[in-house]
Parts: sequence; C-alpha cells; structure tokens
Amino acid sequence: MNERGMTITELMVALAVLAIVLGGVFTLQQQGQLAYLMGSARVEVQQNARVALDLMVNELRSAQSVTTVAACDVGCSDITFVDQNGQTVRYLKNSTSLERTYAGVMTVLIAGVQALTFKTLDVNGAATAVAANVRSVTINIQTMPENPSANYASSHQQAILDTRVRLRNL
Repeated sequence: MNERGMTITELMVALAVLAIVLGGVFTLQQQGQLAYLMGSARVEVQQNARVALDLMVNELRSAQSVTTVAACDVGCSDITFVDQNGQTVRYLKNSTSLERTYAGVMTVLIAGVQALTFKTLDVNGAATAVAANVRSVTINIQTMPENPSANYASSHQQAILDTRVRLRNL
C-alpha cells in the first residue's frame, strides 16, 4: 500500500519540537528587550547627571559671587550666585526635578533627580555658610530614569556623580 501523509504520532512530535523552538525564540526576544530597557535607562540617568553637572560646574566656575548659601555648609539643595555676566542664577531641586532660574526665568533642566547636594567651602576647604567666604563648592547629584516603569528592572537604574568646583573669579 502506498500511504501518503503523517501519522498522529509524527504530527505530535513535530508540534512538540516546534513549541520548544518557539519558546526558546520568545525567551531570547524577551531577554533582549529587557536588556535594551535596562541599557537605555542606564544611559538616560548617566546622561542626565552629566549634562546637569557640566552646566552647574561651568557656571559656578566663572561666578562672580555666591549670594545664597543657607545651610550649605552641611549640604543644601538650593544655591544662588551671580554669573560672569552679572545675572543671578539659581539651582534648586524641586521634588524630582532640577530647576535653573536665570535672569528670573525658571527652566526645568532634568527630571528624575533623587538627590542634589551643594556644600560650600572656604579657602582652606572647611565648610562655610557665609556667602562672602565661599571659594569652592562640592556638588553631588543622584539621578534615576525620568519615567520609571515599575515592571522592569530599568526603574532601579541610578547614577551618582559628584565634583568640586573652585570659583575662579573670587
């Protein structure tokens, strides 16, 4: 007899092999997507922290004077100074945003700020809360993704950057 086709057993084996292959492909695709989300979140938090820190460092380095340093000897999240053009600049952490006020205009620089700390130091490197004695400022910023997703590990990404800025024009 010349029978064509497959038996039910052959069909079941073929479907089982196909299911295993498709399960592996799905798992690889899902892991790839999670890796992409984590990498993307890591880049976002590092880039946000660097951009904000670079801007603050460049402006503070050329500041003519620091005008408001309330409690910045122990660490504060708000600092005001006069830049090289005579304009008042203020950096403030408000909720999870870093705000920059320049010449009376407030702009949100970045979101996703967990912590921002300024510490003001005198000529000897000792902490000071007297604006006239400030010669350098340490800045510490901690960021997280701007729109964290609770379902993915990407929401747990964070970057912590710090630096010390010596004010040149004082």
